[in-house]
Amino acid sequence: LRWPQIYGTIIGNLTDNLAETHQILSASRYKEVLRSAIQLTRYKDKFYGIWGSVKTTHEVERLFKKLQQTQGHLLIRGERGTGRQMVAWYAHQKLFGETAPFVVLNGQRFEQQWGYLLKEEKKAAESSYAAFTFEDIAAGGTLFIQEIDRITPELQVRLAKVLGSAHHPCLVIGSVQEDTKHKDPQLMPELAACFRHSYAIAPLRERKRDIPIIAQGIVESLAQRHHRKVPTLTPEATQLLLSHNYRQGNVTELIQVMERAFFLADQDVIGLEQIFFGPTAEKIGSKINLLQWGFFKSLFKNRKLLPSLQWISAGLFLLLIVGLVFLPELSVTMKVFILVWGLWWPSLAILSPLLGRLWCTFCPFSKIMEFVQDRYHPKRPLPALFVKYDYLIVSVLFALIFWVEIFTGMRSNMLYTALLLIVIQGLAIIVSILYPRHAWCRHFCPLGGFIGTASIGSLIEVRADAAVCLNKCTTFDCYVGRDGVKGCPMSQHLPYLDNNLDCKLCFKCVRNCQHENVQVNLRVPAREVWHLTRVNQGYTVFIGMLMGILFPIMIFEPLHKSLSAGQWNFWFTSIYWLAALLGGMLGWWLGKPFKTKAASKRIKLVFAFIPIIISGHIIYQIGRIPGIGHLVLGVGYQSEGGMQTLFISANSVGYGLALITGILLTVITVGITLYQYSKARDNNH
Repeated sequence: LRWPQIYGTIIGNLTDNLAETHQILSASRYKEVLRSAIQLTRYKDKFYGIWGSVKTTHEVERLFKKLQQTQGHLLIRGERGTGRQMVAWYAHQKLFGETAPFVVLNGQRFEQQWGYLLKEEKKAAESSYAAFTFEDIAAGGTLFIQEIDRITPELQVRLAKVLGSAHHPCLVIGSVQEDTKHKDPQLMPELAACFRHSYAIAPLRERKRDIPIIAQGIVESLAQRHHRKVPTLTPEATQLLLSHNYRQGNVTELIQVMERAFFLADQDVIGLEQIFFGPTAEKIGSKINLLQWGFFKSLFKNRKLLPSLQWISAGLFLLLIVGLVFLPELSVTMKVFILVWGLWWPSLAILSPLLGRLWCTFCPFSKIMEFVQDRYHPKRPLPALFVKYDYLIVSVLFALIFWVEIFTGMRSNMLYTALLLIVIQGLAIIVSILYPRHAWCRHFCPLGGFIGTASIGSLIEVRADAAVCLNKCTTFDCYVGRDGVKGCPMSQHLPYLDNNLDCKLCFKCVRNCQHENVQVNLRVPAREVWHLTRVNQGYTVFIGMLMGILFPIMIFEPLHKSLSAGQWNFWFTSIYWLAALLGGMLGWWLGKPFKTKAASKRIKLVFAFIPIIISGHIIYQIGRIPGIGHLVLGVGYQSEGGMQTLFISANSVGYGLALITGILLTVITVGITLYQYSKARDNNH
């Protein structure tokens, strides 16, 4: 060596740096252990310690007793979310108490973080960290290794040698996750032999008797923690809990459902509307979020603008009622009566497929109903019968209104029109006094049913990023409300909102969300149909009814002059209700079975016919717009013979546009729905 002193200095510095680096890495690993231990001391708040029925509880208690009587490590098997970690934690409590260390290691990251502790004794002895052995991580307590079968085979064999030694400073509990596709996890025989005790947890769908007991225990624990009265689970909510398969998360999924339901419950009752199951709404395709522009953001977040417009709408509605009842001559003179049947009713059919339930944003029925409800707070939950069969109620009421309108000649009778509006408002007020939120709008309103069905394919939607909702939000402001702004009047929880049927575009969620997570999107028309999941599937009956009544109203309207009044009333009424019944039955038959967890192919295909059915109703309403029959559109073009002119009536143009649009959207929607199912079937094969 030419410069031995220089080389010696360099080598010394490198040695010191390596030693320092090793100490830093060792310290970081030890801090990771401490972090795990600190986190796991909170398990008494995370786990509820409720096993289920008497049979299940006795099985778990027998396991704990066996562990106390006979020393040995424990291997727990079960599907995702079945409670393997909870069993490990309570086994640790029984043996060592809450204050003893309970450290969790993950099998997937085991080699990276802890593999160095399983090196040969010679290498470990040369390490400055040799005094810290593998089992010393949780000495005097429990070492819980999640997904122990995910450790590499080589390290599994080394781990088996450590566990097979006579020295056991801690209890080792291994966890193996099973699933329906791969029943045999790759656990080496040497390691499997080290576990003297083994316990398999059955999935929740195979022990349905445990579900009501676990659910009730969760709400009781939550009520005690938050100093609230224990909510009562309605029989219908319990039945819904029992009907679910819990394949996504077993007990963990049930815990999440019940925790959410506890905080969403308005009164001391948990009913169907507080139970949210299944997959959350997915992000579908490209959209344009209107809230990215300041104008729209300030518009929708303004706490005074929309309520003020709603009060203006309610005031005009009350003036309309007064005018129709007490000042009929003035109503005719000022063309007010024409506004109701000539513009308002046709506009609902024409604009709803484009703008969704925008009418509901300013609906006077809703505002007056809410005003009364604020003074007479409802205390009783909505009966499950109304929730289950709301589609039948909406279908019957809509068919009845349409029949009364035509049968009585209501379009030319101001008193009948006023009575219809008063009856609708009265029913809305009665429902609002009896039941919470806007139960009328969601489960009873025939106009809301029609507008909601038409809005399935509209250009506007309100959605949220489900990941932010589930992982960041703990206050559920979109449902509960915040700072004087009420929660969703339709009892919707945004991460589970994936269709427009029950979203009335009140934009309260936009104003309530603290995380700026709500979006008001422009989207591709009708795309929602082939991605439906959580839609009210009973509305296939309503869609069938809408289709059925088109035939009698189209056929019999021109026959007024050729038949006597008695004949026309008899035949129209008979065929109208027969068509409504047959259409509803056809929708039911095509869409059955109802209430599956996700919309089936048949359900989506029924909803795919919404555009063509709504176009039929648009055609009917276009013909009722005042003066449109006298409006002619002219087109001039140059030909060899000179200037030619073609005149087309405005209503014919409207008919053609509505029909062509409805047919195209229906064909596209049906085609894409069939293509997606065909593609999914090919992928499965």
